Amino acid sequence: MKNMLKSNLFISSIYCDDHKSSTFKEYSLSTGDVIIYSLHLPEYSNLTKDLVHFLNPEERSRSERYYKEKDRNQFIICRAILKFILAAYTKLEAKSIHFDYHFNKKPYLSSHPWLCFNISHSEDFAVIAISLNKIGVDIEYLSKDFTFTDLLPDIFDNNEVLAIQNAENKKHTFYTLWTRKEALVKGFGKGIDDDFKNIPSLDGDHMIDSKLVKNTENWQVCSFELDDYYLGAIAFEGLANISKNLVLYSMPNTMKALIEMAQP
Repeated sequence: MKNMLKSNLFISSIYCDDHKSSTFKEYSLSTGDVIIYSLHLPEYSNLTKDLVHFLNPEERSRSERYYKEKDRNQFIICRAILKFILAAYTKLEAKSIHFDYHFNKKPYLSSHPWLCFNISHSEDFAVIAISLNKIGVDIEYLSKDFTFTDLLPDIFDNNEVLAIQNAENKKHTFYTLWTRKEALVKGFGKGIDDDFKNIPSLDGDHMIDSKLVKNTENWQVCSFELDDYYLGAIAFEGLANISKNLVLYSMPNTMKALIEMAQP
């Protein structure tokens, strides 16, 4: 029997400096760059009446299917801001940006298929990651009321369970490992399935087989702290020195600044 093909995976934690203003960023990407934009969603709640005009009729109809106003506004904000970011990098008009979807429902730009992006939100924060390489991003709010102990055997292997159980801050470790797995499956385009438990999440070098990732791609995963009660992870295709290429920016929160950002 032939040996199953393997890919390399490196997992680590990084420290992100204070968020920089995206208005000072030159909107271009080099191979190996990974840019993460953060949004504190409450700061955009008064902009939803303006932002909704950047959605097409299908997207507006989708937003109206959300029963709760908070969820509806969250969709409008994240979708419109994503368009502003993509407009900045593609020089397209934000209103003209249209998404196509892969078989796994992951969106992409047919006009710029090499431009990869991914989005995640939790409670009051959202993040949008963009790169020329395949990426996946996940953030989670460290809920005080969430009891995770009973879930451990279903989503972590024995070593991961032990790492959580032996950790000084069990909740922090749980969310660190969880976001890493989430970011990876989003990067792979898999979704959560029976393989979720087998996806590595501990610090260090790992080998992953072709059952989990196609084409023997190499990946990195980096954990980062977004805010006092928010943890995130970014999965990035390639084994470049990601710490030098990974940058975290805060998005502007005024219509004037957003429009200036997206001007061709």
